[in-house]
Amino acid sequence: MFSKMKTIQHAGKILYAIVFLLIVPLVQWWWALSLENTVRFPPVASRNIGAVAGVAGILVMAWGMFSLKKFGKGLPMNAYPPHFYVKQGPYRFLRHPIYWGYGFLMVGVFIFTGSASGLWIVTPISILAMIALVMGYEAIDLKKRFKDTDQSVLLDIPSATEGVPVLAQRLATLFWIIMLLLCANYIVWFLTHNTTPFWNDSLTLPFFNELNSVQFFTIAYILVVPLIIKSNSILHWWTISVIAGIILSTYIALLWPEVGAQYFYISTDIIKNKELTAILGAPVFLCGLSAIAYVKQFKKGVLFILPLAIIISLAQLANTRSILLNLTVSVFILFVTANYKTIWMLIRNTAEKIANSWKEWEWGPVRIINHGIYVGVGSFGGILFCGLLVGKAYAWAILLFAFVVIVFAALWAQIIEGSEKLKRPFGYYGALVGILFAGTLLWIMGYNEWVLIGIISVVMPWVQAAGRLRCLVNGCCHGKPTDNSILGIRFYHYRSRVCNISGLKGKYLHPTQVYSILWLFFTGFLLLALWLHSFSYSFIFGMYLILTSTGRFVEEAYRGEVQTPVWSGLRLYQWAAIASVLAGIIFTTIDIPVVTLQPAYGWEIWLVALVGGFFTFFAMGVDFPRSNARFSRLV
Repeated sequence: MFSKMKTIQHAGKILYAIVFLLIVPLVQWWWALSLENTVRFPPVASRNIGAVAGVAGILVMAWGMFSLKKFGKGLPMNAYPPHFYVKQGPYRFLRHPIYWGYGFLMVGVFIFTGSASGLWIVTPISILAMIALVMGYEAIDLKKRFKDTDQSVLLDIPSATEGVPVLAQRLATLFWIIMLLLCANYIVWFLTHNTTPFWNDSLTLPFFNELNSVQFFTIAYILVVPLIIKSNSILHWWTISVIAGIILSTYIALLWPEVGAQYFYISTDIIKNKELTAILGAPVFLCGLSAIAYVKQFKKGVLFILPLAIIISLAQLANTRSILLNLTVSVFILFVTANYKTIWMLIRNTAEKIANSWKEWEWGPVRIINHGIYVGVGSFGGILFCGLLVGKAYAWAILLFAFVVIVFAALWAQIIEGSEKLKRPFGYYGALVGILFAGTLLWIMGYNEWVLIGIISVVMPWVQAAGRLRCLVNGCCHGKPTDNSILGIRFYHYRSRVCNISGLKGKYLHPTQVYSILWLFFTGFLLLALWLHSFSYSFIFGMYLILTSTGRFVEEAYRGEVQTPVWSGLRLYQWAAIASVLAGIIFTTIDIPVVTLQPAYGWEIWLVALVGGFFTFFAMGVDFPRSNARFSRLV
């Protein structure tokens, strides 16, 4: 018996290795080849740089695998993990160095081969998938198996604790900020340097325009922060704010370069190379965040710090493509990132109020529940936006599409979660099946089904986000308990599933509905940008599946619904998310020609939006509490 189990385990290890060392890279290579005619981004082609990056990635991976085997007495496999926590080798410096190495390997291979699709689509999605695997499984598993072990590394950013940062924390902060800024600047400049500003303002700052080499003083002004700040909490705030700001700035610049990529310097007297000038640039909001950090630390120097920051910022603005655009975007990013704690608490507190806001009204056998308003309004807005993008010719088709998707969501959940307590639940993955069924039905009816699938994919993230507000009130899709009162929210209403099914009344829970809303919010704008840039409808649908499912994988790891089954360490919907990502990859490779749409507008768009919104409201907010028939009761 023992020999048989050992043989099965050995075979499992071989199969695991084949999947991740052979099949996954081959799928990525095939995906990159399949997208060469879809991706319109320019390639980065350099055999020397590609070879160096690829070899460096292989060496880091090999070093990490060797360390796991030698010090952890195990394999780099989630199914057969090391028995001991490893802090030797590259694990002394980095978390998950094998993934870092694989990321460098992918970058190297696709630069070496000059593959634009591999570098700009396959690599970022693969890195996103690795991050999701860490956040949605590995980090949780490590904390569970080695809960009493110090899991810090040398390149950790400072924690928000009292005390003075040590030299290693200062250098780690510098390392991450410099690397992230250089990479972000190069990517944004390389992909957007030929774009023109959304509007060409005539505003000039003649005096400050003469200071066109101030950018190098700006870099010093920013990078000195981690070297002289004496408080861990201030340095932690500054690091998180700067990293978040760079990420948000890059997101805006890549999606709307006419607006967000206008912060690069026009010229400099010191460096004539435009590319190098751009890479060494620093957006204005970084100067603002640094000034706030200086003021927090040196309150008495405010009369010197703020004027200096203003002079530097004006000199930066004067030498960029558009002063007003640069200023507007920078002020927005500065406000959001400088106040990220306050903004989070506002979101968290609002979510908790919504979670305990259940109201219901009964008229005879009919009950109306207030959470239906959220999905009704969301559906109305989504259908209306669809109509505005494709025109009244598709209005009734969009309405039929919405009907089918909701019906399939109800059928799916009835199969997976239906019970005496849950007579009419709804399931997201049923809606995905409904999208395919609706597309087929509309094709039979003579519509261009891909146009409809594409536009539905664009608005679905925002409609889903509105649906998550219903989830908060209903108590479905709730999170696991957490000890973090700043992060968690509490449910008290007796109607909430949290209280009447999961038995977690009054406990702090991960606000997984909020996690979902935030991810879907940003995903929606990315998909909208793909639509506006006339990407293939199948590509948009595939990216919708990939992005939403990647977020769902992480979200699901923190959910705490008792009725969701767990298989091999992953929750049912994590497996479904993996399957959806694979399906999304396939859909992105389907070559569907883009139709030139000339939308005509009319009353039909408003009518179908109203009908669709009301249908959604009725399906998810109106029930029959005295009935025991299937689909009769929402609670």
